[in-house]
Amino acid sequence: MRDDEAILMPSGAPWPALRPPSTPAAGGSERRYGPSANEHEYSVLHQQLGALAHDIAAARGRLREASDLHLRAGRETASPRPRGDAVVLPDGGRILIRRVEPGDAPMIRAAFEHLADVSRYRRFLSPIEHLSREQLDYLTHVDHDRHEALGALDASTGEGLGIARYVRDPRDATQAEVAVTVADAWQGRGVGAALAERLAARARAAGVERFTARLLIGNHAARRLLERVAEPIGEREDGGTVRVTARLRR
Repeated sequence: MRDDEAILMPSGAPWPALRPPSTPAAGGSERRYGPSANEHEYSVLHQQLGALAHDIAAARGRLREASDLHLRAGRETASPRPRGDAVVLPDGGRILIRRVEPGDAPMIRAAFEHLADVSRYRRFLSPIEHLSREQLDYLTHVDHDRHEALGALDASTGEGLGIARYVRDPRDATQAEVAVTVADAWQGRGVGAALAERLAARARAAGVERFTARLLIGNHAARRLLERVAEPIGEREDGGTVRVTARLRR
C-alpha cells in the first residue's frame, strides 16, 4: 500500500455484491470460520490473499489490453473540457477537484472496474466484482450536507481518479464517517492527500468536528491519511478491522 492513498468506506453504503464461493475439491468441503476474533481475522487475511491471487492470474490479460486501449484512445471523440478547482501534485501532475454529481455514475463505474481485486477489497473490506445500480445511486446522489463527496479528475482527459466522501452520523451531526478512494495508477502521487484535505475543510465549514473510519488492522497508509487531517482520540478493534475516531485538525 502506498504512503497516502487508501480507502475508508462508510458503513452506511449499500453492502457490495459478493463473489460466489469457490467450488470445493472432490471429497472436500469449504472452510467455515468460527465466531472468535482470531478466526475472523484469519478470514479477512484469507480473502485478501484470494484477491491478490486473482490479480496475479489476470496480469497478462491486462498487459495485452493496455496496448489496445492506447490505440483506441486516439480514435475516441473528444469529451467536454473537464471542470473543477485546479490542483498541482508534488510530482507536477495536474488534477481538478469538484463535487460529485449524479451524472458522474458512468465515470465512477468505469473507475471501479479498473481497480485491482486487492484494491477493491481494501476499499469495501469484502470481495466485490461490480457496483450495483443502488450503490451507484448512493455514491452519486449526494446532498452535500449530510453526505458530501468530492471527486478528482485528470486535468487533461477528464478521467476520474479518486473520490473522498463523508457521511454524518444520524445521531450526532458533529461526527461523520469518512472514505477516500484513489485509482491504482495514481496512487502514491498525492491525490488522496489533496482530496482528504479539501474534504476536511468542507467538513469543518459544515460543523463536523470528528471523523470515524473503519480500516484493516495493519493498514498504516490508511491511518496516515486519516491522521493527515485529524488527530486520533479513540479506536476499537473488531476481528481483522479497527474503527478509529479522530478529531479534525484546525
